[in-house]
Amino acid sequence: MIYLLKKIKHFITSNSRHGTHSPFVYALTDELIYNKNITRSKSLIEDIIDYYNVKGVESSSFLITDFHQHSLDDLLALQDSYFMIFVKNIHQKATHRRIWKSMQEHTDFVVLIDLFEFGIICKRKEQPKESFKLRFPYWFY
Repeated sequence: MIYLLKKIKHFITSNSRHGTHSPFVYALTDELIYNKNITRSKSLIEDIIDYYNVKGVESSSFLITDFHQHSLDDLLALQDSYFMIFVKNIHQKATHRRIWKSMQEHTDFVVLIDLFEFGIICKRKEQPKESFKLRFPYWFY
Protein backbone atom coordinates (compact mmCIF):
# COMPACT_ATOMS: atom_id res chain seq x y z
CA MET A 1 0.00 0.00 0.00
CA ILE A 2 2.81 2.43 0.88
CA TYR A 3 4.51 1.67 -2.45
CA LEU A 4 1.32 2.56 -4.33
CA LEU A 5 0.97 5.82 -2.38
CA LYS A 6 4.60 6.68 -3.19
CA LYS A 7 3.92 5.97 -6.86
CA ILE A 8 0.89 8.29 -6.85
CA LYS A 9 2.84 11.01 -5.00
CA HIS A 10 5.70 10.73 -7.51
CA PHE A 11 3.28 10.99 -10.41
CA ILE A 12 1.66 14.12 -8.97
CA THR A 13 4.89 15.87 -7.96
CA SER A 14 7.04 14.95 -10.97
CA ASN A 15 7.56 16.99 -14.12
CA SER A 16 6.81 16.36 -17.74
CA ARG A 17 9.09 17.72 -20.45
CA HIS A 18 8.11 21.28 -19.52
CA GLY A 19 9.76 21.01 -16.12
CA THR A 20 13.18 20.16 -17.51
CA HIS A 21 15.84 22.78 -18.12
CA SER A 22 18.36 20.51 -19.79
CA PRO A 23 18.35 20.32 -23.60
CA PHE A 24 19.57 16.70 -23.34
CA VAL A 25 16.72 15.60 -21.04
CA TYR A 26 14.14 17.77 -22.80
CA ALA A 27 14.98 16.16 -26.16
CA LEU A 28 14.65 12.67 -24.64
CA THR A 29 11.27 13.50 -23.13
CA ASP A 30 9.90 15.38 -26.13
CA GLU A 31 11.13 13.08 -28.89
CA LEU A 32 10.54 9.78 -27.09
CA ILE A 33 9.08 9.52 -23.60
CA TYR A 34 5.97 11.67 -24.15
CA ASN A 35 5.78 11.45 -27.94
CA LYS A 36 2.37 10.05 -28.93
CA ASN A 37 3.32 9.54 -32.58
CA ILE A 38 5.89 6.74 -32.34
CA THR A 39 5.74 2.97 -32.31
CA ARG A 40 6.64 1.57 -28.91
CA SER A 41 8.09 -1.69 -27.70
CA LYS A 42 7.00 -3.39 -24.49
CA SER A 43 9.41 -1.39 -22.31
CA LEU A 44 10.47 2.24 -21.99
CA ILE A 45 14.05 1.11 -21.34
CA GLU A 46 14.09 -0.73 -24.69
CA ASP A 47 12.65 2.33 -26.39
CA ILE A 48 15.31 4.62 -24.91
CA ILE A 49 18.09 2.26 -26.02
CA ASP A 50 16.57 2.08 -29.53
CA TYR A 51 16.24 5.88 -29.60
CA TYR A 52 19.96 6.35 -28.91
CA ASN A 53 20.98 3.44 -31.18
CA VAL A 54 19.41 5.34 -34.09
CA LYS A 55 21.49 8.37 -33.03
CA GLY A 56 24.67 6.27 -33.27
CA VAL A 57 25.15 5.09 -29.68
CA GLU A 58 26.06 1.39 -29.60
CA SER A 59 23.95 -1.09 -27.62
CA SER A 60 26.99 -2.03 -25.54
CA SER A 61 26.99 1.55 -24.18
CA PHE A 62 23.98 0.79 -21.95
CA LEU A 63 23.72 -1.13 -18.70
CA ILE A 64 20.50 -2.36 -17.08
CA THR A 65 20.94 -3.20 -13.41
CA ASP A 66 19.50 -2.76 -9.92
CA PHE A 67 20.77 -2.18 -6.40
CA HIS A 68 21.01 -5.92 -5.76
CA GLN A 69 23.60 -6.31 -8.53
CA HIS A 70 25.53 -3.06 -8.07
CA SER A 71 26.19 -0.78 -5.11
CA LEU A 72 26.45 2.99 -5.19
CA ASP A 73 30.25 2.69 -5.42
CA ASP A 74 29.96 0.18 -8.28
CA LEU A 75 27.67 2.54 -10.19
CA LEU A 76 29.99 5.46 -9.55
CA ALA A 77 32.82 3.53 -11.23
CA LEU A 78 30.63 2.06 -13.99
CA GLN A 79 29.20 5.38 -15.16
CA ASP A 80 32.51 6.16 -16.90
CA SER A 81 32.14 3.00 -19.01
CA TYR A 82 28.54 3.50 -20.19
CA PHE A 83 26.59 6.20 -21.99
CA MET A 84 23.55 5.43 -19.85
CA ILE A 85 22.84 3.16 -16.88
CA PHE A 86 19.29 2.10 -16.04
CA VAL A 87 18.72 1.21 -12.39
CA LYS A 88 15.49 -0.70 -11.86
CA ASN A 89 13.24 -0.49 -8.79
CA ILE A 90 14.79 2.61 -7.23
CA HIS A 91 11.68 3.13 -5.08
CA GLN A 92 10.88 -0.50 -4.26
CA LYS A 93 12.48 -0.55 -0.79
CA ALA A 94 13.55 2.06 1.75
CA THR A 95 17.19 1.05 1.25
CA HIS A 96 16.85 1.63 -2.51
CA ARG A 97 15.33 5.07 -1.93
CA ARG A 98 18.21 5.96 0.43
CA ILE A 99 20.80 4.85 -2.13
CA TRP A 100 19.12 6.90 -4.87
CA LYS A 101 18.98 9.94 -2.58
CA SER A 102 22.69 9.50 -1.79
CA MET A 103 23.40 9.39 -5.52
CA GLN A 104 21.48 12.65 -6.00
CA GLU A 105 23.61 14.30 -3.32
CA HIS A 106 26.90 12.85 -4.59
CA THR A 107 28.86 15.36 -6.67
CA ASP A 108 30.19 12.75 -9.12
CA PHE A 109 26.79 11.67 -10.41
CA VAL A 110 26.04 14.34 -13.02
CA VAL A 111 22.62 13.58 -14.55
CA LEU A 112 20.09 11.45 -12.68
CA ILE A 113 16.59 10.91 -14.01
CA ASP A 114 13.98 9.44 -11.68
CA LEU A 115 11.06 7.87 -13.56
CA PHE A 116 9.88 6.01 -10.43
CA GLU A 117 9.91 2.58 -12.13
CA PHE A 118 13.64 3.03 -12.78
CA GLY A 119 16.36 5.64 -12.65
CA ILE A 120 18.79 6.71 -15.34
CA ILE A 121 22.41 7.68 -14.76
CA CYS A 122 24.26 9.70 -17.42
CA LYS A 123 27.73 11.11 -17.02
CA ARG A 124 27.70 14.19 -19.21
CA LYS A 125 30.81 16.30 -18.85
CA GLU A 126 29.21 19.15 -20.79
CA GLN A 127 26.31 19.48 -18.34
CA PRO A 128 26.18 20.73 -14.76
CA LYS A 129 24.98 18.33 -12.06
CA GLU A 130 21.22 18.01 -12.02
CA SER A 131 18.57 15.53 -10.93
CA PHE A 132 15.26 15.20 -12.73
CA LYS A 133 12.01 13.73 -11.45
CA LEU A 134 9.94 12.83 -14.50
CA ARG A 135 6.47 11.39 -14.82
CA PHE A 136 6.52 7.80 -16.07
CA PRO A 137 4.29 7.47 -19.17
CA TYR A 138 2.05 4.69 -17.80
CA TRP A 139 -0.47 5.36 -20.58
CA PHE A 140 2.05 3.95 -23.13
CA TYR A 141 3.34 0.89 -21.20
